[in-house]
Amino acid sequence: MPTLLPLAFALGVPTPRPLPVPAAPVRVVRAWPPPGADPSRIWIEGVSSGPLGRAPDRLFERIFRQRLAAELGRDAADPTFRGIVDLARALVAERGPDVALASRRVLNECFPDWPPVAARRLFPASVCGDVRATGRKGLLFWFEVLFARPFPAFSGRLNAWVTSWAAQWLMGPCSLEGLAPEDLADAPSNLCGGAGAQVLVHRCRFLEESACASICVNACKIPTQAFFNEEMGVPMRMEP
Repeated sequence: MPTLLPLAFALGVPTPRPLPVPAAPVRVVRAWPPPGADPSRIWIEGVSSGPLGRAPDRLFERIFRQRLAAELGRDAADPTFRGIVDLARALVAERGPDVALASRRVLNECFPDWPPVAARRLFPASVCGDVRATGRKGLLFWFEVLFARPFPAFSGRLNAWVTSWAAQWLMGPCSLEGLAPEDLADAPSNLCGGAGAQVLVHRCRFLEESACASICVNACKIPTQAFFNEEMGVPMRMEP
């Protein structure tokens, strides 16, 4: 088992309570990295890559960095991944209690506004139901309408698979696992027995580079949970 604070992304499993918007950033102090960290799981700049290869990793990293820089109104001097961490640290410092909302905007801007939300007028009202349309990116709105609502089990497993394949440049090495029985009991559907619905991050690159659990909680955990739950319509929680 990994020993460096693995993060469990349980797709299809709701958060145990409504997602809070903290009055101030949550302060967490933790020795980092903890003793016994697995050296084989560390992400090496310019060497390591996710399952899709280094070229897609660089593309996704560039898009994310551009959106983060746009939110702040400036880029960082360091062109490597450390620059992304510097931007995240600046976001936490400058936005204070609004950092979770700012980080959620960054995630939203990484997705295209297509097909447009306005296209819902072409369909009977029963197709979209009560899915929120205001302020939604088109791709995220239609994902909830066409996948998350009618096929919750498939959507949970699909998001887990895409996350593990396309986001290792941010999270570091990870693997797909089945849900624990207690998580499966809380899931709104059976999630096909829970197989492959959880992403285990063995050694989080973002957390390790920032060496700050407060940045992890305020700029990643809280906004990412809100993004999956409220923008994609996929119940999800992250647990260290």
